Amino acid sequence: MVTNLEGLVSFANELANESEKIINQYFRTTLTVDVKNDETPVTIADKNTELKIRELIQARYPDHGILGEEFEGTNIDSEYLWVIDPIDGTRSFIAGHKDFGTLIALLHNKKPILGIINCPAHKERWVGVSGEQTTMNQKKVQTSTIQTLDKSYVCTSGLYFDNDHLRKGFDKIIEQTMYHRFGGDCYMYGMIASGLIEIVIEDTLKTHDYMALIPIIEGAGGKVTDKYGKVVTIHSEGSIVASANDQLHKELIDIINN
Repeated sequence: MVTNLEGLVSFANELANESEKIINQYFRTTLTVDVKNDETPVTIADKNTELKIRELIQARYPDHGILGEEFEGTNIDSEYLWVIDPIDGTRSFIAGHKDFGTLIALLHNKKPILGIINCPAHKERWVGVSGEQTTMNQKKVQTSTIQTLDKSYVCTSGLYFDNDHLRKGFDKIIEQTMYHRFGGDCYMYGMIASGLIEIVIEDTLKTHDYMALIPIIEGAGGKVTDKYGKVVTIHSEGSIVASANDQLHKELIDIINN
């Protein structure tokens, strides 16, 4: 049983507030960019933001685990596990584009019960809490009611599809949708929750890239699974299909797998 969920939500917002202060200091400044072993970029903004979040969690909840992007996980088998992406969309951040954001998730016994997408440059924050309706800047939001591909808008960060059958499925999907766009990072998922677009499909994601998205989209009425339609867990292989509702989602999964 989750104890003091309201307090945990308040604390998660504190984490978002503090991370935003650091990120704003570095946004659109000259930064040294390093390349990690997985060939993704990292900056001092990524590292300092995650270090601050870790410091705050360890001070308030020393028995909680932390799984972040930039540093090694601690106590990851704990009952409560924070999953952090300090800057989702580092490439966008480096280029001065606004669609990057901080992702903060809290898992209880491996299941996400809380998620935040905080986009400082847009001044927009989505908060999803298990059993509650998702909010954006403290106002309730709802996913789109569109249930057919021909009226849908689909986004993806880019053509990062390691799996050939997912790539082929995505190609079929964009042929049938009304609009499609490449680029958007975590901001795309907030747009689904707010009913602005209907579909996001991605591959090669890591745990910190997707755990926060799940309670946000589901709390707004949407659906999130992997490419097979299976529940997404910390052990999933990296594909994400997010959509506005069950009917649309079923069609997407059928196209990808048939």
